[in-house]
Amino acid sequence: MSGRGERRPGGGYQRPEAALRKGGKFEVRSWVFMRVTGVLLLFMALYHLVWWNLLVGVEHLSAEMVLERWNNPLWRLFNIGLATFALLHGLNGLRYSIEDYVRNPKARRVAKGIAYTVVLLTLAWGVFALLTYDFTRGLRS
Repeated sequence: MSGRGERRPGGGYQRPEAALRKGGKFEVRSWVFMRVTGVLLLFMALYHLVWWNLLVGVEHLSAEMVLERWNNPLWRLFNIGLATFALLHGLNGLRYSIEDYVRNPKARRVAKGIAYTVVLLTLAWGVFALLTYDFTRGLRS
């Protein structure tokens, strides 16, 4: 019964203080992060879908319309936020799944390391592209 702590009335066990200190507030913050980003993603993704598919309409979508939108820094920021929230929300969910299903501590570290590396490199590459790419380059010729 090592590491379980004392029995709670009504069933289960209290976490020992050492386990609480070790975990810190990361798990609580992670839980809050999932709820906040989930709500933000819901509204941001719905707005994105409604704008391009219902208001503009795919039959009227053109490169010029997209470029006009991209020339506004607020829309770039919106897309950076959408990509950032989506990738980090997904990474946090993947971290939960790795914790639940990978039992070997070394394999868990390796799986998390690979997941963090892939997601964070993808995020860095995407944000860099969204901030620096000259979308009007193709129209100048």
